[in-house]
Amino acid sequence: MRPSPMQDDEQPVIMPHSYDGIQEYDQSLPNWWLFTLFASIAFAFVYWLANFTTGTLPDDRVALDAELAALEARQLAAVKDLDEATLWKMSRNPTTLAEGQAVYAGLCFSCHGPKMEGIKGVGFRLNDDLWVHGNTGMAVFRNINEGVVFDGKPTGMAAQKALGAGRVAAVTAYLLSFQQQGRMQAIDRTKEPSQLTP
Repeated sequence: MRPSPMQDDEQPVIMPHSYDGIQEYDQSLPNWWLFTLFASIAFAFVYWLANFTTGTLPDDRVALDAELAALEARQLAAVKDLDEATLWKMSRNPTTLAEGQAVYAGLCFSCHGPKMEGIKGVGFRLNDDLWVHGNTGMAVFRNINEGVVFDGKPTGMAAQKALGAGRVAAVTAYLLSFQQQGRMQAIDRTKEPSQLTP
């Protein structure tokens, strides 16, 4: 039989048993306490279902990786003396690559094609490991930043200094992301003239 709620002048009902001299009350728990307990159980079940079973909620590791990539991208972009190692690090950073891809899609694809396959008579292909105007990350950076002059004549690729060093570095990193470090080959302009025509 469930005891009725206590009135102010009533004494609490005590259980007849005792453990180590300690007796316990035989009272019902407050409604707010029961509501908190059952709401916590329901929340835990729904959270487990959404996070671990259906995957509806975003994974914390994905969000953390994105934050770390953004932090690393800001640190790399803040480097004053850009060098080969920094460009290759940038080429493995997802945030930098997204920025570089946007620059490429807005500026470079018209001459080099949307998939970097090159456009005959206009721009060289950029998706292989053969490079006409230098085969290092810094050479690619300089070519984009300062434009390309071939045999004393401008090639049509103008300097892109107006983009700023950060965006030029980002698009350079995007191009390098399709390469393996140390595998880019420079084409000998005198021995392979057929490869020099875009």
